Amino acid sequence: MSRSSTEIMGIPDELFHWIPDEMVVVVRLPRIPGEDTQEVLIEQIRVQLNEFLAQYSLVLEAYGTYGRWSETPTLPPIRRRAFIFGLHHKQPLIAIFFHTRHVDPTVRDPVPMALSYLQGHLEHLAQTGLHVVSAMPNWLVTAAPFYADGGPALPPHPAPALPSPAPANALSGWHVRLMDSGIPLDSKGAEDVLVAVLDTSPHPDRLRSAATRPELRRNWLLQRLAMDLRNEDGSFAVEYDRYPQSNEVSTGRDNAGDASYYLMPDHGLSVAGLIRDVAPRARIRLVRVLNDYGGGDLYSLFAALTDLEREMVSGSIRRLVINLSLTIMPDIRRLPYIWFDHRQWPTTQLNGVIRVLNHVEEGLRLLFESLQSHGALIVAAAGNDSSSAFEKGLSPRPPRAPARYESTLSVSSVNSYFAPSKFANAANIPPFDAGVATFGGDSYRATSADGWPDAVRGLYLSPLFPMGEQNTSGWADWCGSSFAAPVVSALGAHLMAQGWSASNVVIRLAAGSQERRNEHLFGSTPDAPTLLGNIIRVQQRYGL
Repeated sequence: MSRSSTEIMGIPDELFHWIPDEMVVVVRLPRIPGEDTQEVLIEQIRVQLNEFLAQYSLVLEAYGTYGRWSETPTLPPIRRRAFIFGLHHKQPLIAIFFHTRHVDPTVRDPVPMALSYLQGHLEHLAQTGLHVVSAMPNWLVTAAPFYADGGPALPPHPAPALPSPAPANALSGWHVRLMDSGIPLDSKGAEDVLVAVLDTSPHPDRLRSAATRPELRRNWLLQRLAMDLRNEDGSFAVEYDRYPQSNEVSTGRDNAGDASYYLMPDHGLSVAGLIRDVAPRARIRLVRVLNDYGGGDLYSLFAALTDLEREMVSGSIRRLVINLSLTIMPDIRRLPYIWFDHRQWPTTQLNGVIRVLNHVEEGLRLLFESLQSHGALIVAAAGNDSSSAFEKGLSPRPPRAPARYESTLSVSSVNSYFAPSKFANAANIPPFDAGVATFGGDSYRATSADGWPDAVRGLYLSPLFPMGEQNTSGWADWCGSSFAAPVVSALGAHLMAQGWSASNVVIRLAAGSQERRNEHLFGSTPDAPTLLGNIIRVQQRYGL
């Protein structure tokens, strides 16, 4: 580790799963409210909830007026406190963000207490006409202050420096190639499809400036994205400050898999670059919903996804793929012990426990189901939490949300030998099987058959890498399901451009890229049995 790396990477003091004092309440409405009545509606719901919570010494405050905003006045101001979705239903949904306050200031985080009271009295609230379908903490969202479990499997490292046979001024670099012909590619490069990448992002000016740096001028992918950005024709757009971010939430791991945070604004750019490589004419919109440390919360995610739903309803987006190289919440097996603080429950209480666990994420499930109902293809990374399980000879961890939802196409990771990556979570949770695996690299010091690091080569603009190495080419070695997901998103764009529906795309891609004969009438063994998914085989090679 170089001397400067200690200034780039940090070790968190504590692990969090949600923003303390903040919660989200999802309410079913009788109709879509008018723009001029939405603030009145939000306040009426807050007053009704406060009338109930007062007996427990709890108060809900308007979002952006308490908590973090009172402690840090420089935080971005809140312009919207609620988001409407489920526009395909006669009775839409509204997600309202609140601060939660206990009258006793020594109560550190009253969110679990407030949610427990609400979840235990849903029938009472319904009798007043208030139909609460979900109440949940403001879960952290991470490419996985606060620190959240998630992020790439490893920090990025410089890609191998290879000699190029091309002239000194010729563009060169790494390309992804689909190895099997079973997935038909669109002859027009998926030009009629928008791929929205919700992730981190560098400022557009930083990307344009990087393309002029002498050491990066031969990077074909960087030059292509910079040209697309300059054209301003929608082929590549960056929404950098539409959803303002703060740097309170961070994520990441070091080479040993231990918690370490570092700047990763290029995470989303690398994801977008992989999509451009595989789908050369798709329209790509890089939307910054995570901060420069790869962290965020539900607020920006709800804002971006509900805005996309409105665009689909209006007809301004016809064919949409949403790439989510991010994770939300603890995995489904850990959630009960985190939420209930390792309590054991008698059998008579299990139904109530299951109801509570469903309620603290039902709003998220409904949000993704809403987008799916409008025809969006949602591709989500399964996560990188299984290194410890691999070392112990155990099965991989289950996919994280939103990859584990039935409305999404989950993507796990295999290495260059098409064996499960050591860190890879499973692609599916039975009985669902809408998941697949593709190349996402492997653990630190793992090598490919060529003797190079077993990693995905993607874009990287920062002058220094997290471990302090110099960036001399604009190419980085990344590892994680974050970088497997964009390959699948790009292939999904190819199929949608040919008229495939999102549901049929999921079925086709989940089948993998090889034809197989079923030994049994009920089905066949998946390509990667431990990941519970088939494999789409791709290679990445260096060339012109």
